[in-house]
Amino acid sequence: MNRQPWTYFAAQRWAARQLAASEVDPHAPQFLLEQRHGWDTTHLLLHNRDVMPAAEVEWFRTAVDQLLNHVPAQYIVGQTTFYGRQFKVTPAVLVPEAETAELVDWVLTSQPADHQLRVLDLGTGSGVIGITLALERPRWSVTLSDISSAALAVARENVRQHQLSLPLVESDLFANLAGQRYDLIVTNPPYIDPADTAVMDQAVLDHEPPIALFADEHGLGFYRRLFELAGNHLRPGGQLFGETGYDQEKSIQALLKQCDQQAQLAVCHDVAGKMRMIHAWDFSGTGGN
Repeated sequence: MNRQPWTYFAAQRWAARQLAASEVDPHAPQFLLEQRHGWDTTHLLLHNRDVMPAAEVEWFRTAVDQLLNHVPAQYIVGQTTFYGRQFKVTPAVLVPEAETAELVDWVLTSQPADHQLRVLDLGTGSGVIGITLALERPRWSVTLSDISSAALAVARENVRQHQLSLPLVESDLFANLAGQRYDLIVTNPPYIDPADTAVMDQAVLDHEPPIALFADEHGLGFYRRLFELAGNHLRPGGQLFGETGYDQEKSIQALLKQCDQQAQLAVCHDVAGKMRMIHAWDFSGTGGN
């Protein structure tokens, strides 16, 4: 292939051969090209017979090498698509997954669109949850918070990219949000047990930020702190939505009752029947739901 110019089609065939014996998503090369050019699948097909510029050939070869070294494709191109919109991502933030979009769906479909709700995206990372909620529900007042200044820098760029003006607060849980109360707290927090690394994707282990992945107490440490404090930061009738581990259904329900005997909790299962999200309300001090 080095003897003649690459077309986009030839480049993808070469990439497929390179990745054939690996565990890398075979669609990753297509994702790289689509994200680099802002194409969808149809437009990539339309360009399949076009000759790839020499500089892009070198970039693509390097990018495929990075894929083979477990670098997530989203980090290679520095962006990803979430809820139909483009967001910057770097190794300072998690790559948003389908479960997070399902969490956003649950919030949007369960809450009144015409009310002026105060919303906290707690542990915002790249900001995809809070920014999406703000764009889908312009009447909502959304705040983004994270313990990581590097993550907030990414979120700030995404806020600017989507032409929003949202508060961003650097805070370990509610430490720098004293006195603030919200109608909704939405979070995709660290919830993985550090002992579970053997079953995790190598790309996640090698490149995504551990502070956003792992929590003590078998993955429930963050949620313990959150459940203990949520009632102090929710308005009367306030509610909490969060993403969780697929194997935490019983343990997280037991934890909530340990932390707040009044609070109620509902779970949401994915298409495989595994619990991935929680909705909690009626915390002590919030005046019920």
